[in-house]
Amino acid sequence: IPPDTYDIPVSLARELLDYQKNIVLTQEQQNIYDNAVSLSHEGGPCCCKCWRWYAFEGLAKYLITEYDFNAEQIAEIWDLEDGCGGTGHTTH
Repeated sequence: IPPDTYDIPVSLARELLDYQKNIVLTQEQQNIYDNAVSLSHEGGPCCCKCWRWYAFEGLAKYLITEYDFNAEQIAEIWDLEDGCGGTGHTTH
């Protein structure tokens, strides 16, 4: 988790975006990702499909494929990375 989710170094954003573009999930892994979307307070990595959505989607793909994170763990990470405060928040 970046120490300041509002101020992410360009190098880290590029790395996470690279994960988003290049990591292909298996169906089982995609199910984990999809379940995380429904569990997160934002309804995904961010409240809108801005650059943060895609960057943190990349982080999720990396954590799922490299560290076997489950849906609950991914949703928790996304909730900890919350940096929007937009109207896209879902209610749990």
